[in-house]
Amino acid sequence: MAAVDLLIVIAHVDPPPLEPSSPMPSPGHAAPPRQLPRQAARQQFLPRPAAADRRLELRVLGEPALLIDGEPLNVRRGAAVQVLVLLATHPDGADTRQLTDAIWLGLPRRSLSGRLYTTLSELRGSIRAACGLNLIDHADDRYRLNPSHLDVDLWRLYAAAQHAATAVTDTTSARQAVIDTYTGDLAAGRTWPWLDPIRETIRRHIIDAYVALAAAASGPRHALDLLQGAIRIDPYNAELHARTMNALGALGEHDAAAQLHEGYIRRLIEAGLDPVDDARAADAGLNGAAVSS
Repeated sequence: MAAVDLLIVIAHVDPPPLEPSSPMPSPGHAAPPRQLPRQAARQQFLPRPAAADRRLELRVLGEPALLIDGEPLNVRRGAAVQVLVLLATHPDGADTRQLTDAIWLGLPRRSLSGRLYTTLSELRGSIRAACGLNLIDHADDRYRLNPSHLDVDLWRLYAAAQHAATAVTDTTSARQAVIDTYTGDLAAGRTWPWLDPIRETIRRHIIDAYVALAAAASGPRHALDLLQGAIRIDPYNAELHARTMNALGALGEHDAAAQLHEGYIRRLIEAGLDPVDDARAADAGLNGAAVSS
């Protein structure tokens, strides 16, 4: 609307010449002001909410989603979803090489800069059109999510883990906050090659919190519940199974310990993993459970 009005003004900057028969206005009488045509019914167009009032959230734990005022924004390109998740895992930003190597692994490098530019341009444009904000900053060949405009669930998890690692008082609440903040696997269901190492690092934060709480638990039953929660996060972790078998042995539940051991070995085989080394650690837990009887 503003652009239309501006074009109309420009079109009338120089008034058309007077016809010879038109009388010239006398010096003491100003000509009536020219009335510029305006668009009708402008009041029908409601103003978009100010950018500062928009509430933006990026969820990458579980199903990735970018929400604006609680409503998901449709991100059409799969590569754009990868960009958002990857930048969420790099709060300090990532450069062009990091992004292209991760998202288009194995493709000729000469064609990747254009792909990245197209992906980012469309993503930034759709976000800006939806909320009036630029969520992805670009400086010195590094792309970075703007933390002043965006809340990211993974960043809350990182902050909770950092607090739990340095807390000297109320450590139980700090460790529980880490567990509560974890709402699912990073980009759940996605098989992007670069995900696995970061997923493992995130799981380590959660498992450490579970194990620390179990070690400080008021009783063996509570400790067992916490260790079983940790196994749900990482069902292939030999150390967790050994600890859980010991906890079952402390409660006198030796049949349950043996069943847990057998199920663990079966799970490793079904996943195509070599159970020899991992089973040795689990066996130690089973033996410990037997000794505790």
